[in-house]
Amino acid sequence: MNIALTGATGSIGTELKPFLEGLGHSVFTISSSLPSDNSSIFSYEDLSQRKIFCKIDYFIHLASLNSNLTENNIKSEVALTELVLNSLEGLGCSKLIFFSTAKVYGDNSFIKEIFTESSGAQPQCPYSKAKKICEDLILTKSIELKIEATIFRLPPVLNQSDGSNLGKLIRLVDSGFPVPCFPIGNFNQRSFISFINIQEVFSAFLGDAGISLGQIYNLADDGDIALNSLLRLHGKKSIIVIPQFIETLIFKISFLQGILLKLYGNFILDNRQLKHDLGVKLYSTEHAVLNKNKSSK
Repeated sequence: MNIALTGATGSIGTELKPFLEGLGHSVFTISSSLPSDNSSIFSYEDLSQRKIFCKIDYFIHLASLNSNLTENNIKSEVALTELVLNSLEGLGCSKLIFFSTAKVYGDNSFIKEIFTESSGAQPQCPYSKAKKICEDLILTKSIELKIEATIFRLPPVLNQSDGSNLGKLIRLVDSGFPVPCFPIGNFNQRSFISFINIQEVFSAFLGDAGISLGQIYNLADDGDIALNSLLRLHGKKSIIVIPQFIETLIFKISFLQGILLKLYGNFILDNRQLKHDLGVKLYSTEHAVLNKNKSSK
């Protein structure tokens, strides 16, 4: 199949593109950072001017301006999705896959709550607000354009190149540097997405069965994992759990509470609908990390 892909140089795209090519598909990259070769790599200007002269079977829209969007950037983020939607007819494409964020449900919380696809949207940050607007636009336009649009809502991607606080913490643990952790990290519940599960979903989605779905799905690793358990998978001897009374004192410091909530808050995604509809087995975060660690040795 011919697949158009935006965001090919991002944390997911850099792994997804060669994976799709390994399945035998032809991938046409739409990029703002790679030079256009008018063959397999095209610019967004090429896309808008209809300079891609082949039929596209699936359009996978991964690209985002930045996960740290400001309110002023929301319109630009939405415009990117509008450009993709407006290009579909000229590409002869009726199947769109859009990568959104699980943050459309809200932010981390010290209260434990499991989010399903029917949970109400409560986006808090500009990035999640922009993604929700894009979702609504896609669902509306899919009727007008007669396309099958599938939206995947993802939790944080487990990628050590990530510049988030969690990514930095994982790199510290991998280096063997002693990392102090709070007791709450033994019990909080977090969902993540590992590339092995993205592979499983796309293998089913693009396989011989020709599964065609036009819905919203939570795409996450199976189950959840506590922060300290995740860090121990990367370096058990590097984890130092500090006493409870120190945790209590530090969690009262107001300017640290935002960072602590991002690291130690709960955010749990229910992926049962995706597993049921695609008939796929998804792996736990623990399984994914351990297998990746083995393969890298």
